[in-house]
Amino acid sequence: MLKNKYNILTGILFFVLPGISIAQTDLDSFLLADAKPSKVIATFKATRIVNAHSIETVRKGVLDFRISHHFGDVGGNSGGIHTLYGFDNASDIRFGFEYGITDRLTAGFGRSKVMENLDFFLKYRLLQQTTDNSIPVSVTLFADMAVTPQINDAAYDVFANRFSYVYEALIARKFNERLSLQLMPLLLHRNYVANPNDNNDVFSLGVGGRFKITKRFSVLADYYYTFSNYLTPSNSFYAPIGLGVEIETGGHVFQMFFTNNAGIIENTYIANTRSSWGKGEFKIGFTISRDFALNKKKIKQQYN
Repeated sequence: MLKNKYNILTGILFFVLPGISIAQTDLDSFLLADAKPSKVIATFKATRIVNAHSIETVRKGVLDFRISHHFGDVGGNSGGIHTLYGFDNASDIRFGFEYGITDRLTAGFGRSKVMENLDFFLKYRLLQQTTDNSIPVSVTLFADMAVTPQINDAAYDVFANRFSYVYEALIARKFNERLSLQLMPLLLHRNYVANPNDNNDVFSLGVGGRFKITKRFSVLADYYYTFSNYLTPSNSFYAPIGLGVEIETGGHVFQMFFTNNAGIIENTYIANTRSSWGKGEFKIGFTISRDFALNKKKIKQQYN
């Protein structure tokens, strides 16, 4: 009797166990297929490289406050010892605020010394690189509007002449823990240009990168080439080039750099960089940013 029960149980197991194994295999395959690949984070540490915006957006509920400063030329006709290599002068100063409406969407506002510009922008993260390379790059769309409240210029008697606009696609890839590169096609539209040989619409292509040396220290670089028959060195216009370092200390990200452009926002430096690296007309600059969590409870729930 016991032997018969044993034979029956053996038969049941013989048929059931393969089914369980197949079911488990199917379940594992389903779970793996349904699992989302992890996203690549910290392609750049800040929302800027040197001059250029990076693909990074501000986290939801976080307010980023930043101050940027470009001193005067280190060398050239307006530099040298008599200006303490540019430290006596301020080519441009900008303070700005950037707020994370969502993790993907950032809104920003800033005020600059150059042309007294007030700028307003939106950044939207369209794609984020994944670790399995199913999405090989991150893509962020950037658009801004700048308006100058300057007086004493007859051109601004027409109010619309005060406005300029920038539209840019930021395309980046983090190749490994140390190296990130970014490509930046950009369109600048100015409602008013002073020279009839200049164009209201200017297309520029930029490239930037970050190389991480240590956990908190990186080197940075960016460059824009502008496609224009007028904005050329023969007319005393030069490509903006920035080289710098980045230091992270807690909630602060500090960037110090050399750049030949006076203006801090794209609306000014893309089509109005008048200083040449070859003539020593580059400036020392820095940016300090500080994040403030306006809704700490939601942020804690989201990232814990």
